[in-house]
Amino acid sequence: MSRPGMMLGCKPRAAGIKAPLLMAKYLKDLPPAPEKVYREYKIPEDAWGMFSNDTIGDCTCASIAHMVMLITSHTGKLVIPDPQDVIAFYSAVSGYDPATGANDNGSDLPTVLNRWRDVGLSGHQIEQWGDINPADAEAQRHGIWIFGATDDAVNLPNSAMDQFQAGQSWDIVPDDGGIDGGHSIPRFGYGSMGFSCVTWAKNQKGNTGWWLKYLFECCVVITKDWLNNADGLTPSGFDLDTLVADLAALKS
Repeated sequence: MSRPGMMLGCKPRAAGIKAPLLMAKYLKDLPPAPEKVYREYKIPEDAWGMFSNDTIGDCTCASIAHMVMLITSHTGKLVIPDPQDVIAFYSAVSGYDPATGANDNGSDLPTVLNRWRDVGLSGHQIEQWGDINPADAEAQRHGIWIFGATDDAVNLPNSAMDQFQAGQSWDIVPDDGGIDGGHSIPRFGYGSMGFSCVTWAKNQKGNTGWWLKYLFECCVVITKDWLNNADGLTPSGFDLDTLVADLAALKS
């Protein structure tokens, strides 16, 4: 159940839908991820924007809009997608009609990520995307460290909505009030207290146990700009050559 100013709308992927890439292939045999990664520092919190996720269930599209901001802020000049582009993107993946408000149906990560790859958002496209095990916190840390972010789907409990509204970190409570619905969120960092993300135009933290309990899908996106230009990438042991070869094979 969404709340005023806090709309949900992330669906589970359809049965049998697989990611183009399984990231475990490339993340094996890596050294431990750094103790702390913080990517959001280049973007003032008041710049994140809602991208209409306060009024419609376009969280999957608001999430990738925030990822465009994150990627461009680290690889060139910050780009803030046009909110109307985000609504048009959401209409394409959900059937939403901005004129009437009909068909505000939400969407799923594969549908959104495939369109970001094939069509783009505000002139920005990804090369490809892949899955990370939602039960493997270290793989998730590696994903954030190497690729800049993870695009996540969580079953958001009622307690998390309360904690967000109270300005508190997401933590497991004995009675979480049940699941309000699916929500898509990008994670940009982590540290000793858990992971950090951006949702509903604010930075939000949540401890690792919370993420492992409620996360049901975890994806990374691959962009040439990030791999070529951002700092701290391709650590020793990361199989970039195989990834590049696999990307070429997928395109052929």
